[in-house]
Amino acid sequence: LLQAAHRVRRRGVDCGADPRMCCRREFFVDFKEIGWEDWIIQPEGYHMNYCSGLCPLHMAGVPGLAASFHTAVLNRVKAASAAAAVDSCCVPTRRRPLSLLYYDRDGNIVKTDIPDMIVDACGCT
Repeated sequence: LLQAAHRVRRRGVDCGADPRMCCRREFFVDFKEIGWEDWIIQPEGYHMNYCSGLCPLHMAGVPGLAASFHTAVLNRVKAASAAAAVDSCCVPTRRRPLSLLYYDRDGNIVKTDIPDMIVDACGCT
């Protein structure tokens, strides 16, 4: 029998059954709605997404949901110590760039990739 290799994947949780917990919420920005259609050629908008929700200690200490291993360790320490009562926050843990085609100040068409514009995953600090 072949056994499947198991590995821990860091992935965010999309808001679904319990949107009160830290999760990624889909959010579409239409450049026309914010008045940018005169200088942005493409795309007409994009799914920027954002993170929201609670980060209780039992969730913030889970390596797949923590923003980093440092966060997972810190939250385990906080759970064991009443003196370390700092709340965790729901933040982006993985982002990706947005390709943009736009007119610069001189009217030239420019293509650029703007880093960290799309939230792909969220976790607890």
